[in-house]
Amino acid sequence: MKKNLFLFLLVVSFLFPMTTIQAKADGEHVLKQTTGVVLGVGIGPVVGAMRGFVKGWLWGTDATAEALGNKDGTPHKIIGFATGGVLGAAAGGVSGVLMGAYDGIKYGWDKPWSAENFSWAGKFTDYDPFKW
Repeated sequence: MKKNLFLFLLVVSFLFPMTTIQAKADGEHVLKQTTGVVLGVGIGPVVGAMRGFVKGWLWGTDATAEALGNKDGTPHKIIGFATGGVLGAAAGGVSGVLMGAYDGIKYGWDKPWSAENFSWAGKFTDYDPFKW
């Protein structure tokens, strides 16, 4: 118990001075980074879910149509839209929520208030919710 407490205090004693020095040096920048992370984690999953839902549906439709034999065939696309598209949309939506939160944390600190921070970079259907 004493060993764990000692290690915890040792880690805190190294990290706390660095954070206070940075906060004193550029408090406004740290505030911008912090709000970038908080808003990115709040907004990113919503945007990521929408974009992941659409992208997953498109991927599922194309994959099912290709598995049925003709990626460009109308009946294949209809069946793919109704079956694989639904599964792809569900997977893309869930993964988009997680990827949106990840983007909010990753880009919120480095590039606060950017399109990447809110999972909005690029064309709407260019989003890759499975880029883990």
